[in-house]
Amino acid sequence: MNLISDTLRTAICQQIAHEIQNANIYFYMCGFLKNKGLDNLAAHFEKQRVEEHEHSKEFFNLLTDLNADIYIPEIDEVNTPFPTISLLAKTYLEREVLTTTSIKELKNLAITEDNPVVEQKMREMISKQQAEYEEANTFMDNALLCADDWWKCKVWNDSIR
Repeated sequence: MNLISDTLRTAICQQIAHEIQNANIYFYMCGFLKNKGLDNLAAHFEKQRVEEHEHSKEFFNLLTDLNADIYIPEIDEVNTPFPTISLLAKTYLEREVLTTTSIKELKNLAITEDNPVVEQKMREMISKQQAEYEEANTFMDNALLCADDWWKCKVWNDSIR
């Protein structure tokens, strides 16, 4: 007996890749900031990387709980220069919005396919995005206050304990 359609299973596998891609992007941001001597700001993205891996594991566990075959689609390379802190912050916020949209689409697909287990899990995952939005927006606000001055970013970095 199939507990999940192939269409929904495939979409969740793609979400696993999306979450891993997020983790890779945040790991890249972490390294970028560390190389600028902004270790405290970098630590934020290390924390985000861990959270994204945890999210991918939640989608993985959902599929294994439903005894569904899993595959991981190809993950893109991350090598994006960030000439300004505001561009890095914008990329971060855009990634979180894209993630929420993707999970919402999974929820809608689960509703269409009358799969309440997946629907409920997607609702739980969407609720986690509120904290992600708050963190990304706060980072963006602080980045904008720095007015793309790396020296001000250093002061921001050093104010974090």
